[in-house]
Amino acid sequence: MEESKLENVLGFYYETIKLKEVERSGWNTWNVSRDKRVESIPEHVYGTQQLAFAIYSEFDIDIDIFKVNSMLAYHETEEINIGDLNPFSGVSATQKAELGSEAVEKTVANMKKKSLITSLIDEFNERKTPEAQFAYLCDKMEADLMAKKYQDEGRFSFDKVSSRILNDKRVQSIMSKGAITVADIFIEYDVPKYSQSPIFSELIQFLKDYKQTK
Repeated sequence: MEESKLENVLGFYYETIKLKEVERSGWNTWNVSRDKRVESIPEHVYGTQQLAFAIYSEFDIDIDIFKVNSMLAYHETEEINIGDLNPFSGVSATQKAELGSEAVEKTVANMKKKSLITSLIDEFNERKTPEAQFAYLCDKMEADLMAKKYQDEGRFSFDKVSSRILNDKRVQSIMSKGAITVADIFIEYDVPKYSQSPIFSELIQFLKDYKQTK
């Protein structure tokens, strides 16, 4: 057996599991309480996959759910090298796309089937196929679900949020329309993203008053 192949397998594995140690940056930005551990990037990925299956199961959506799960499995690969950039990171969408593409190429450079991963990520980012559009909305929705969870657990407080965030024009606009919690801001910020999908639009509205029972 070729030693280079063995090296590629272990090299790729140890490179990608670096994400296990990386927390989602949004929670740091909003200074979520540290009385319990904060979600990591792979945990977010897992959450998006479970959400995708739940929606697919209950609404009989005509998509390739296995392709969706593959996109969700790899769409955060860029964050191994560039970190978890969020709307308050000061990086434009164009810059993020360029940095992300370079980061993914670096991670998969030695893999024989690297085009499989890059094509899935490109499809996810372009959002032109039903699977990519669905995966993208699951990715956004999972963040809103976690924000609501942290809010319900009492782990968010405006007193702990930096003035830089609270004075942001986007945040100010949402607060002026009646948002009273950090979760409200997360949810209302993303509501327009779901406007073309009746299922996601209804789900985000349902989330606002949802209370966990378990």
